[in-house]
Amino acid sequence: MTGRVVVWLIRHPLSAVLLALALFAVLGFGLSNAFSGHAPAPAPTSPVVIAGTAKSTLPTPTQFPPKDRVEEAHRALHAMGRGCKVPISTRDPDSVRGPVERMERFARDFPNGGFTIDGEPGTTLSLLVVLRYELQSCDPSLVPGVEALLPERFRDPS
Repeated sequence: MTGRVVVWLIRHPLSAVLLALALFAVLGFGLSNAFSGHAPAPAPTSPVVIAGTAKSTLPTPTQFPPKDRVEEAHRALHAMGRGCKVPISTRDPDSVRGPVERMERFARDFPNGGFTIDGEPGTTLSLLVVLRYELQSCDPSLVPGVEALLPERFRDPS
């Protein structure tokens, strides 16, 4: 069998050269890896999912508010955003306070609510966190009311 392979390689010199080059490449690659001093990368051990996003630590919603109440909170969030664009010195105080009160009522009625807005999943907790963040620059006097609705571990420590 070995004699046949040698005879075939002698009759096909280009194949013999390609085989020799392939063997040298494999040998060179193996030696370079063996002496490079680099250990292979360890497998990840953190709780990261395939998409590269950390697992959520938020509580799973147990309430599912009616669509009309979700839409009301959604409209209130946008109304508050429009109100916040007006300088505080010329703004009607109710342009922000009214929408915030509607969202606070929603949060009291559905403290562990889960819903979908514009095709994106949301929770009452995430709504309150966004609301608190927006109010810090819009109307800080309304932040304590929102903070009171947040579970203790999600409140701002400052």
